[in-house]
Amino acid sequence: MDGNARFQEEILAQLAGIIDRQVLQMVEAAVGSVLRNYEVTRKETALSTNIVEFPELDLFLGRLRYRNCSEGTIKQYRTTILGFLVYVGKPVTEITDTDIRSFLDEYERIRQIKKRTKDGKRRILSSFFTYLLNNGHLPRGNPMVRVEAIEYTKTVRQALTAREVEKLRIACGSNIRDNVLLELFLATGCRVSEVVHMRIEDIDLKEECIRVLGKGDKERIVFLGARAIEFLEQYLGDRKSGPVIISLRAPHQGIGKNAMENAIRKIAAQAGIEKRVFPHLLRHTFATHALNKGMPLAGLCDLMGHASVETTRIYAKNSRQKLKYDYDLYVSA
Repeated sequence: MDGNARFQEEILAQLAGIIDRQVLQMVEAAVGSVLRNYEVTRKETALSTNIVEFPELDLFLGRLRYRNCSEGTIKQYRTTILGFLVYVGKPVTEITDTDIRSFLDEYERIRQIKKRTKDGKRRILSSFFTYLLNNGHLPRGNPMVRVEAIEYTKTVRQALTAREVEKLRIACGSNIRDNVLLELFLATGCRVSEVVHMRIEDIDLKEECIRVLGKGDKERIVFLGARAIEFLEQYLGDRKSGPVIISLRAPHQGIGKNAMENAIRKIAAQAGIEKRVFPHLLRHTFATHALNKGMPLAGLCDLMGHASVETTRIYAKNSRQKLKYDYDLYVSA
């Protein structure tokens, strides 16, 4: 194997567990194209070295941790930015707006992503370059200022109706675990990651509440409705510690995000609901119904674990469902 092939193979091997397969294909194509103009020879040393190092990325990720961002957010930023830096193959001081557009276009082509997702990647790169500029790493200026926002049609996510919620409950039937899982989302408005990490030790059935660990490792108290408590008491039985939601099969360990999403999807299919139902839609439904019933924004903000009430305010916009609720409340006989 010649030096160029070995170099390319080592890069891909080190990135294989960090970035997804589609981005890895982009990197492979880009590195192969660049290497045609070079001849690589291996430098043998007694030390094991990491040939893919980006100190600016490490500094940026350290900043995110300092700001108490969640590990999920940090992982998403790291994957996107690392894939980009390997794709362009340049020092950050030499990256141009053309490089950034090329990466975003190639990412869109390979992944077949929506414009909204593409703009999300652009915003991640923008935050990275803004950090570099503010900390003196970009003497030539920020290339992102010449990268336009990606235009896309913003769709308003519609919460589940009361009838659809009842269909989900009926579909759970006598399956206690499905009932508990559904009611935890509907009663607390928690994120799926928060439900994944719920522990029995944090439940206070007497006070009808549970302590959850939210984004940035911030704790908060959320409350449990009567239905959630009833099913929890049956489901937990003699269990006094450990994850709340566990697998159906031995050794009955806690289940992850994908398993929970699949369970909710299966319940929705059994209920005959055609729209896509997923945990975050249940969180959205919790917030929308709470506001429809007159809950103040500040209180809802605390329950949902939002850093700012402005984030909660998106649920307060008049929607067809809100108008229908008001109609039923004030007009319909």
